[in-house]
Amino acid sequence: MQTISSVLAGILLSLHLLTQSGSDPLTGKWTSDDKSRVIEFVKNGNAYDALIREADDKTLVGKKQIAGLTTKDGKSFKNGTLFLIKKGKTAKCSARVLDGRTLELTGSVGFLSKSETWTKL
Repeated sequence: MQTISSVLAGILLSLHLLTQSGSDPLTGKWTSDDKSRVIEFVKNGNAYDALIREADDKTLVGKKQIAGLTTKDGKSFKNGTLFLIKKGKTAKCSARVLDGRTLELTGSVGFLSKSETWTKL
């Protein structure tokens, strides 16, 4: 009886882990091209937020970098807010998951925009 319980617990744990991995291409940790920052995207209701998990400037760790990204197709995200923490400003933010391991983040203020490529850890 104990063996059956152990096998059943193992199967349930495997199914739980399988449903979590790969189900959402944005959630998880991403690093910048220059490896100076790691952010973690988390689901917040129907939107996504990104928290700084590692940074060259340790005072940034734990702060929210991006808030409110929404999606309809799970690959492109829009309507987010990018927090430019050191400047005390915000910008509009969008993102695209290019191949499951690569993310293009774009911040824009007015007619100016800048994109960066991030890699999933």
